[in-house]
Amino acid sequence: MDGLSRWRSPRGWIAIAILVAAWFAETPVEGAIEHPVARVFGLHMVQHGAMQAAPYGLLMIIRLAWQIGVAALICAALGRSLWAFPVRGRGSLAHLAQGGVIGLAVMVAAILGIIGLGAAHAGIASQSIGSALGHGVGWLVFDLTGATGEELYGRLSILLVAAWFLGWRGAIVVSGLMFSAIHLDNPGVNAVWLLRLFLQGALLAWAVYRTGSIWWSVGYHTGWNWASAPLFGAAGSGYLNQGHVFDFTPVGPGWITGGAVGPEGSAFAFAAVLTAATLLWVTTSAFTGRDIAEGG
Repeated sequence: MDGLSRWRSPRGWIAIAILVAAWFAETPVEGAIEHPVARVFGLHMVQHGAMQAAPYGLLMIIRLAWQIGVAALICAALGRSLWAFPVRGRGSLAHLAQGGVIGLAVMVAAILGIIGLGAAHAGIASQSIGSALGHGVGWLVFDLTGATGEELYGRLSILLVAAWFLGWRGAIVVSGLMFSAIHLDNPGVNAVWLLRLFLQGALLAWAVYRTGSIWWSVGYHTGWNWASAPLFGAAGSGYLNQGHVFDFTPVGPGWITGGAVGPEGSAFAFAAVLTAATLLWVTTSAFTGRDIAEGG
């Protein structure tokens, strides 16, 4: 199907209607499920200025289920199988692990760069080894769950609909823009951080076309998130996490430390994204199924 035919086809417009409806329905649906469960078990998302692991994990599980449902509807509207590209691809587990290592490594390097310049201090948090391991593993699982849901939305639902109308290059730009847009309500949001989010969203979208599946992006997203807040105790997207392994204390200017949003908003984060893109390029082989990715 050529580009003009796609614009005339009702399939793409139905998919857009599903995306719009899902955008407005997500928060009330999640709340209708999450709030009663949280009340029963006495869960509070934020206590003592830090996000708590159990309620966050509950929310991520609910959100993952929601995004699977949305992705299934999008694929049905576009005449695709949910379990084909980009969910199922060659070497998915290897790409998941590879992306995770790269995401972790570049974020750790960014934080160490901030510390190395004297713009922040870090020390071991006061907790038992058992507590540190428990929180570390728990946050890793929850970050993986959350990253999977977010990648299903940004690098499957958004990407497939955008590619239907604009092709894979246009879809990468749209995915980056949407990645910025969904973080507009985060604490401490600023223009520099939103630009970095756009670049990161574009990188994650490019990884889908580079590797043939979403799993490199899921791994990278997980490693990046886990390194900042659960591991180093820095703000992750503006939030601090309960039970982090290290205590990260910024003392330098915001353009180096990232300010309220944490190291994700620092100058080092831009270098981290560029490094990750380079590593993606040199460690993966180009996927040749773009015709499949675009619904052809």
